[in-house]
Amino acid sequence: MQNNITVNNISSPIIVVMPCVLTAAGIVNTLQTQLKINGLVKVIKRLDEAYSGILKIPDVMVLLNISESTSQLAEEIKFINWCRTVQPSANIIAYTRNHKVSVLNYIAALGVKVIISQYEPTATFSDLVSKSFNSKSMLCSLIVKSILEERITTELTVCEVQVIGQLFLGHNVSQVAHNLGRDIRTVSAHKRHAMEKLGLNCEKDLHVLGCALSGK
Repeated sequence: MQNNITVNNISSPIIVVMPCVLTAAGIVNTLQTQLKINGLVKVIKRLDEAYSGILKIPDVMVLLNISESTSQLAEEIKFINWCRTVQPSANIIAYTRNHKVSVLNYIAALGVKVIISQYEPTATFSDLVSKSFNSKSMLCSLIVKSILEERITTELTVCEVQVIGQLFLGHNVSQVAHNLGRDIRTVSAHKRHAMEKLGLNCEKDLHVLGCALSGK
């Protein structure tokens, strides 16, 4: 599916990764009728099909569904991390029904461009998508802000994401240091900084978040 749209005369390819056909159709309709972006809009239903498409398009904007299902959420988080390392110029808009504080905080820390609750009105969606083209900072909808209590976390570094991802798999600091080929003190520092940014106070909090993100 391809359509032409335009926002303030800025052209940008947009990929909508959405498993629900009706939701995807509503998004495309909103982009067509309320925003006027001169560029490509492509709908992809399956997340695994989005990888190759994004590699072919520089500076793409990806509107990504964030699921409540833990197994699907794990794949969506993996996709965001992949984009960050392989296609860092991609701007990701997280469109979510998942309102867990820890999940939203982690998504924010991964450096997405916008987080929008799927329960927000269409006007809010349009406004945030439009603003995202020129915004230097992360944006989020009012529902997301209220859940996070106005506390949007500082973005995790690539090293912190790597360390925290290993910890989510159940590895201890020594194992992470070995797996990543780094000094154990460096790994411990990355772990501490990541937990502080994510608002995790103890190992139990880390474990709970890891389970929520890994589908366990």
